Amino acid sequence: MLIKIKPAKAAVPVHKPTGEYLAEAGEAVERSSYWVRRIQDGDVVELKALAKAK
Repeated sequence: MLIKIKPAKAAVPVHKPTGEYLAEAGEAVERSSYWVRRIQDGDVVELKALAKAK
């Protein structure tokens, strides 16, 4: 399942499991335990969650 995420803070880059950085504007990534942990830690935010909050 794909989820759309972006870094929680633009000034703080977030590493992907491949070693590259997540785009500041956000990207669609495969939902995995790695990304779930990043969401729970507050390193990234899920974009659909932002849309529901507004």
